[in-house]
Amino acid sequence: MDNVLIAEDDSIHLKRLTTVLGKYGDKFEVIPANDGQEAIDILKQQSVSLLVTDIQMPRVDGLALLAYVNEHHPNIPCFVMTAYGTPQIKAKLPKDLLRFFQKPFNIDDLALSIIDVLDRDVAHDTVPGISLSSFLYMIEMEQVSCMFEISSAGKAPGVLYFEKGILYDAECGDLTSEAAALELFRSKIATFRLKFSPQKEITRRIQKDLNSLIRKAMINTDEAAES
Repeated sequence: MDNVLIAEDDSIHLKRLTTVLGKYGDKFEVIPANDGQEAIDILKQQSVSLLVTDIQMPRVDGLALLAYVNEHHPNIPCFVMTAYGTPQIKAKLPKDLLRFFQKPFNIDDLALSIIDVLDRDVAHDTVPGISLSSFLYMIEMEQVSCMFEISSAGKAPGVLYFEKGILYDAECGDLTSEAAALELFRSKIATFRLKFSPQKEITRRIQKDLNSLIRKAMINTDEAAES
């Protein structure tokens, strides 16, 4: 039996999710978690086939939970529940990696999506890991202020500085600002860490929007591969 982990700090919504999804007990079992830290504790103790998480949660929020899953359990498909964001931002996200459910949503639709992904996972048709661009767009969508640390094999580690979802600055080795961001965006396989209390005041040195920089990094990567 597949285990589906649901991380949601709203106790009423979590109970409703658990009750409605319980109708599909012949397909999967629901494991509730009250926040990201409880979800991480569960992941350390038992097998989970799919994660559904809210983003805004106390202690450990959904972004930090997703970063943990990406590093330690990259084969677990992830769904995100959000009360924020715009269709334009959500349209940028790779649909094979993450599915977004705008609150309020039909829980039966969530159940059908869970079953669909679990069936495809059995057929080994899912893509492991959460892409870097997905994380970046989630930070933008949720208007998060944070330091987003990126480590990638063969490259210098770096950090992106966000203020309310806007990319303010970046550092990577000797590179800074836009050049550093472009270098980090080209990371193929990376691990991520979020810090929500920057130790210094961040001056905005990047003026271009996030999507333009990601697209530029991808174009440069494709051109380098063809040359």
